[in-house]
Amino acid sequence: MAERETPADADRRQCPANSWPVLRPGVSNYARLRREQYAYVDKTGELAQLLDSGEFLFLARPRRFGKTLMLSTIECMYQGDLPRVRHPAGDLANPHPKVPDPDLFAGTAWDALFASKPRHPVVRLDMSTVAGSTVEEVGLRLRLQLAEQCLLWFGRGFDPCTSMEWLVDPRLYPYPPEQLMRDLLASLQQQEADPVVLVDEYDTPLLKLLGRDPTEVEPIFELFREFYRMFKQCEADLHKVLITGITRRAYGEMFSALNNLRDCTWRADLGGVCGFTESQLDQPPLSDYIEVAADGLGQATNDLRVSLREYYNGYRFDRDGWGPAVYNPWSLCNTLSDLMTPAVRESIKRHGFPAHWADSGVPKTLVDALRRQPAAVNSIPFAHPDELAADFYGNKATGLKSLMLQSGYLTHHPAGNGHPARLGWPNREVSRTMLRDLALVHVGEKLPGVARVRQCLDSGEYGDFPTALLDCLHAFPYHIMNDEFSYHAALQGLFMGMGVLPRSEQSELAGRFDLAIVCGGRATVVELKYNRSLREAQEQADRRQYGRSLLLELDRVEAADCIALNVTKVGDGQVRIEGAQRPVHDIKAAWLPLGPVNH
Repeated sequence: MAERETPADADRRQCPANSWPVLRPGVSNYARLRREQYAYVDKTGELAQLLDSGEFLFLARPRRFGKTLMLSTIECMYQGDLPRVRHPAGDLANPHPKVPDPDLFAGTAWDALFASKPRHPVVRLDMSTVAGSTVEEVGLRLRLQLAEQCLLWFGRGFDPCTSMEWLVDPRLYPYPPEQLMRDLLASLQQQEADPVVLVDEYDTPLLKLLGRDPTEVEPIFELFREFYRMFKQCEADLHKVLITGITRRAYGEMFSALNNLRDCTWRADLGGVCGFTESQLDQPPLSDYIEVAADGLGQATNDLRVSLREYYNGYRFDRDGWGPAVYNPWSLCNTLSDLMTPAVRESIKRHGFPAHWADSGVPKTLVDALRRQPAAVNSIPFAHPDELAADFYGNKATGLKSLMLQSGYLTHHPAGNGHPARLGWPNREVSRTMLRDLALVHVGEKLPGVARVRQCLDSGEYGDFPTALLDCLHAFPYHIMNDEFSYHAALQGLFMGMGVLPRSEQSELAGRFDLAIVCGGRATVVELKYNRSLREAQEQADRRQYGRSLLLELDRVEAADCIALNVTKVGDGQVRIEGAQRPVHDIKAAWLPLGPVNH
């Protein structure tokens, strides 16, 4: 048995040196993380609280939020690490060594409890593989998934109580899929203890059927109803059932027979069960990575923390926004890994933080829906809480706002600073990429102000610039554009859609300007404020001499202009844009007003 790591050893291993634990955001197997000593942010305390909430549980979280790692961790919490010891065809070529029990949860909140808690066998299903266009195809894939679980337990040395012929070729299995699951659960209970069932991505089969004729998908729904009904029938023999997914769109359809589920999705006390909280960034291993990344960027650690918070934090999973704000773990970990590589770090300095979460899956369905009905997305609080509950939280909620909220493109912002609770973008990564994609769609359809915006950029005559921008912004869902990030992202997307690559938040000696556009041999530097003042934007641009780094790229210094913009929005939805301009090279020049416009 490997020697157990002491706290002193752990401290040395977590120091910023060649031996410190490596971040592996793509690894979602808990035992592998511990076996290979990769970095792990302890979530076992939050998971224990979730598991104490009931026997039949449901939890929805956006994609790439660590749900699969969460279920893998829970699997180990109940049964430890159970590597395969045999294969139906013969000996295993390269069996994984077992992670010793003392090492499996060392240094975590579950460490002291693991030895005292009774073990339970776990059946973990991945419904992302169970999809098809017909009920026959879906039924076969469900049997394949269940047969794989049976073979897994056979490989661990248990009897799955089903003919090996059927497991090797599930097409030969003559009974409904739920019978195969029922037999496996009964066998595990007899040999070990009451089983635990974990279901990952339950809603994937539904999401792949969106838009189909209801008469075609109803047999598939009935197949899943019968399958989940079996858990209700086996309630007395099961220790725990936890079902997870991205949305609740299939909840009412699939679980009508499993009516004892406790939905934990919107509980404030469980808001941190997936994703990272601020306190977890204060501790190793994340704090070590942030410290080294800040040093590589030439920034103070606190300045980097502010930037990371703006880009990747902000998700809240309760209706009032009172729970903890959490970071998207996929984006944060990938970005911190990027910042460890000098070449990638230099690219981030030039182009800003990457959008790992948004780029890992194109939200085409949402973008198309926004294009068709931008006014349907609004963040104005409802007059009565029951109306909000009916719109977003009912079992069969299918509205655009509900889908955006559940899939992570909107979140709850708590009341504060005189503002009521509202919905809005969680962070800059989401707003930037979502509005960029929306802008690309609309620019392809020739927004009314695009030609005038281009004329301003080409000629250096900016008098019409605020009016033209506001005309372009008609295409965006105004009611979810409630902060500077949103307008910054919309302008960036607009320029990209025009075929003009904007430079976003480029660092200069004295600071970072919001946007710069080089078009037709001219440079336009934009400093944007939202609900502040035009004077504040002007003073900041003067104080930090924005845009001077671009003068080296131009043939004529007079071909660079600094534009200050302030967007003002009032409670009734009226939007006002005011602007001013001056030459980049002459910070003492008077600002020329461009004239306010209203909408």
